[in-house]
Order: sequence, then C-alpha cells, then structure tokens
Amino acid sequence: MTSDTALATLNGATELSDTQAAVMAETQADIEATAFEFQPPKVRMPSGGVKAFTTDDGDVIQPGWTGIIAVSQMARAYWPTKDATGLPPLCSSPDSLNGWLGDELEKDQVKAALGAEVRHPLLSALDGTRGPQSCSHCPLSAWGSGEGRGQACKALRRLLVIPAGWHMPAILTLPPTSVKIFDQYASARQRTPGQSYFTVLTRFDLDTRRNGAGTEYAVIKLSVAGILDDAQIAAVLALRTQYAELVRALEITAAEYDLGV
Repeated sequence: MTSDTALATLNGATELSDTQAAVMAETQADIEATAFEFQPPKVRMPSGGVKAFTTDDGDVIQPGWTGIIAVSQMARAYWPTKDATGLPPLCSSPDSLNGWLGDELEKDQVKAALGAEVRHPLLSALDGTRGPQSCSHCPLSAWGSGEGRGQACKALRRLLVIPAGWHMPAILTLPPTSVKIFDQYASARQRTPGQSYFTVLTRFDLDTRRNGAGTEYAVIKLSVAGILDDAQIAAVLALRTQYAELVRALEITAAEYDLGV
C-alpha cells in the first residue's frame, strides 16, 4: 500500500477516480525517482497567549480537531539562552540518543553556552567536532542542569499526525510541558490488547496553566475520539513504514518550539 493510498483510506475514500489514481501514481514515482524530498508541514503549539494551533504557513487550527498520531519520536534540543525565538537549537537530537551541534552556530548562543554553569561537552572538544554526544551521558540532560530543577536540554515529542481531512501528514512537536501528558496518553492505550496510540482517532485540545511567575501557557490535552477499523489500521501501519525514518532524522528547527511559551 502506497502512502497516498493509505491516506485516502484514512480519509474515507473507498474508490478513487482514474485521474486521482494517476496523480497519486505520478507523485509516488516522483518521490521514488528522488525528484524532491518530501517536507511535512508543521502544526505548532500556541505561544505568547495564543489559544489555538497554527501551521507553518500561518493558518489557525482551533482546538478540538481530530487526527491520527501515526508515529511518535522522542527528541531533544538545547538552547543556551532563554530568549532564543527564531534561533535553531545549539545542539539537537532527532532520536533522543545522540546530539549534534548545529552546522552554523550563532555567536551569542555559543557565548551563552560557554558561560553556562553546565557547559556543553562538545564545546570543549579540541578538534571542534560536531558530534555525536550521547544524550544519556550528557550533563545537560540531567535534572537540575536547567532553570530550577529542570533539564537544560529540553525533552520533546515529535508526532507525525494525520489531521482529519488532510491528504498529507504533518509534524506536531510537543514542548517539555506537554511531554508527560502525551506519554501518559500513549501508555494508557496499551491497556487494551492489540491497541496503541496509532490505532485510535485522537482529539487535540488545549489546557491553560500558569508558571511560577503567574504567566499562562498552553499544554496539550488528548482524548480518544474513535477506534480505527482494520482497514484504517493497515493504512496507518503502511504510513509508519513510509515515514518513521523521516521523523527520526528530520532536523529540529526554531519554528517547532518557541521558548517564550
């Protein structure tokens, strides 16, 4: 099953027109011939008082939308300064196993990292290597290395989601404040044999919380909106095969995570 056929199945299309089938076949041929590298659109968590999701092209998605979480991936990213809006992370790990310094490091970020109480190990390397640095052995992933009792290197969850009605998957990156919420939701799906987070239709809402300074911020709220049938699950499994490695290798960008939340 191709990814286009799988997406059509998930969107309730039981029969494609000859033209639609031809377009899907040509698109798949383009991808297989390396005509272009597919870059999934991004759905962003709100920041700065906004109470809705947004896409990377500026569209607003109100809370309450539904979709399928096809793939989840643990990831990490390190910004040495609290106000780093628009800046890529100094170091990131798309798979949460090994971190790599960015290709082009921003001078102020490097200066802040060198002056941090806990210094990034790769900044002390005499050969200027970019990585890899084991995340499990990195002092920046230890509790207490960041503000308060937090981690200086942020734990993220990158979700490949298929919003209802969309004919392509998107990436939704959850910040540290929403990581535990997703982990609990995904873990709860395991209670039923043969079920997982990718075998259900999920509803995406937002909850509002306050930090110690009284500033409001949004966290994800997830609930089951339906159970997928066998044909839909087969389609999701096909998409997981197609896109799992993409999610695990996709570079973490500044647009995915706003430190001002």
